[in-house]
Amino acid sequence: MNKTRRIETTVELVRILVAIGIAYLIALIILYAISDDPIFIIRQFVLGPLSSQRRIGSIINLAIPFTFTGLCFCFMYAVNKFNLSGEGIFMFSGCIVTLTSIYLGKSGLPPVIMIPTLLIMGALTGFVISLIPAYLDAKLNANIVVVSLMLNSILVFLSIWILKYGMRDPSIGSLGSLPIPETARFASIFGKFKIQAGIFIAIIAVIVVAIIFYKMVFGYKMRVVGSNPSFAKASGINMLGTIILAQLIGGSLAGIGGACEILGNYDRFKWSASTQHGFDGLMVAVLARRNPILVPITSLLLAYIRIGADVVNSKGDIPIEFITVIQGIVILLVAAEEFMGGFKKRLIYKAAKDDLKSDKEIVVQEILADDESKTEARKESME
Repeated sequence: MNKTRRIETTVELVRILVAIGIAYLIALIILYAISDDPIFIIRQFVLGPLSSQRRIGSIINLAIPFTFTGLCFCFMYAVNKFNLSGEGIFMFSGCIVTLTSIYLGKSGLPPVIMIPTLLIMGALTGFVISLIPAYLDAKLNANIVVVSLMLNSILVFLSIWILKYGMRDPSIGSLGSLPIPETARFASIFGKFKIQAGIFIAIIAVIVVAIIFYKMVFGYKMRVVGSNPSFAKASGINMLGTIILAQLIGGSLAGIGGACEILGNYDRFKWSASTQHGFDGLMVAVLARRNPILVPITSLLLAYIRIGADVVNSKGDIPIEFITVIQGIVILLVAAEEFMGGFKKRLIYKAAKDDLKSDKEIVVQEILADDESKTEARKESME
């Protein structure tokens, strides 16, 4: 089983890289066809994101929220529930965490207490909000896709309302909250890279989620419920509890992601529109094939493409919407079940055949050893 899982993980990673490579090739052809200076634009698109420490840091910082929302959707999809509330949770969590930090900042709490408190607040926000579509789906049989999409709109407008009437700073010309206290903000690390410290929380989250998915009973229950509900029910698995708990954990991760984003990259809450990071996480989860181990890799790849598009947009004559073309091609290739599917099946078949062959060899050796011991025993008895 472990060998098969390793093969599947490796093949999925190769699938992602090949899909992105094909998308890149198509993108380069399009750039060459429509740009006035195609060589310069292609160079900027491919090498631009890695041309400075600041841009490399931007890739990593952008990958952090992608990682949290990607992990969120891994939980949602593990139980085969298309709960799309991660987008609204991400933004509303950032709003609530900012509001909480402003009030707690007056108490003079040190960072060692302030930051964990705000992260817990973000997780609780996501936990409570994700319960709404999960409960309505489980108890009232409401369409979870429609409910979660409507909930996203409510949360976005509620966040803007709180910003305007609950924590707006009248001393600045633009729409923004009162400043987030310094004791609540993440430090930038690694010098000129300016990577926010939330990267450590993201790494811990990936490790914990991978352990839950592949080393704990609950992870096995999630995957069984999502892939074969009839078998899960016949096996006595608490399907309702498993489905709801998976969505609550996913919502909590999106909430922590919103908290890390606002505390790591902003000095005040300024989001007056949807961040789209929740839907970016949906794309990350699809690219990773719902495998939490692959989520940070796909997050970095998507962030790399995004920063490359920004560089091309600022340096050349290509609109930023060009990135949508690349993302669409990648999603089409990775989501296609048969794309490199035969390659994976052959590897799994070969591994199973080798295991069977080795098992047969072991059995033969045991039989021969047993025969030799019996022969020696007869010789000793005859003597």
